[in-house]
Amino acid sequence: MAHEIEIFANGSAGFAAAGKPGWHGLGYTAPGPMTAEELLTNAQLAGWNVRKLAVGATTDPVTGQPVTTDEDFLVIRTNPVTGEPERLGMVGKDYKIVQNEDVTDFLQTLVDESGAIFDTGGSLNGGRRVFITMRLPEPLMVGGFDQIDLYLAAFSRHDGMGAFTTVATPVRVVCANTERAAMRNNAAKFAVRHTGNVGGRIAEARDALRLTWRHGEAFAAEAEKLLAVPMDLKEFPQFAAVLHPLASDAKDLTRKNHDLTMRELEWLFAEAPTQEPIRNTRWAAYNAVTERLDHKSPVIGTSDVKAVRAERALLDDHANNKIKNRAFHLLTTG
Repeated sequence: MAHEIEIFANGSAGFAAAGKPGWHGLGYTAPGPMTAEELLTNAQLAGWNVRKLAVGATTDPVTGQPVTTDEDFLVIRTNPVTGEPERLGMVGKDYKIVQNEDVTDFLQTLVDESGAIFDTGGSLNGGRRVFITMRLPEPLMVGGFDQIDLYLAAFSRHDGMGAFTTVATPVRVVCANTERAAMRNNAAKFAVRHTGNVGGRIAEARDALRLTWRHGEAFAAEAEKLLAVPMDLKEFPQFAAVLHPLASDAKDLTRKNHDLTMRELEWLFAEAPTQEPIRNTRWAAYNAVTERLDHKSPVIGTSDVKAVRAERALLDDHANNKIKNRAFHLLTTG
């Protein structure tokens, strides 16, 4: 399957959002704010009962002798739709399970009574990865009118391939685009290995994430600078050409696609209604780049366009997000 949001046997998706649907069109949309229990239920993250199962004895194919190990365990869950047990990964004996309910409890304890609300949650890679976000109550404003919400996003894995991680991230309301550029250098990030005690490290997490608001304010300050710097229709194509360089020996098809990219970017920068309040600024240039990558860039080889675009927005290591980071760097340092 092209995208990584989990699709269950009955065709439903492992994703839920509060108030407004995810732009990718997948999953459940609640009419308003959700409690932790509602988010887990609506995103089909509740009741997985993730657990370890000892591998036990196996047979050596060379000698035919039995080999018993107490070091290796399968991680399994109960599928929320079929009720059947499913393998998610293999781990060692010291691996500690973090239930999806533990993730919401952890976030809730972090924010206490700040007014933060659960906003999105979902399952990726067949349940091997899950994410849950909370929207913090005080948005940031760029130029006094361009609203940026601050989120706490928690990422947990059930396959033994990574730590439980919580990060602070700003999100622009207009296109629900996670501004990963603000997360460079991991200024507001907290990670716990699955061999540790997640619940017992609340105070440490609070210290680590105390930078959340300060980091958000720093991002807003950088965005304010971009908003204050003019960029006209002569300078923007030069920026776009540096962001998307074309090799001198590029083939005809590559040149054609590059030309299309340049024309789309210039239209978004110069004419798109989403850029109207911030027109002809470096902040508009950055938002033109993110809007094209999230909503306009071509999807080839599948009819499930929304799902592929959802993957691009959700996966931190996707090439599109590297372009966003590069664009932000070029605009803030050039």
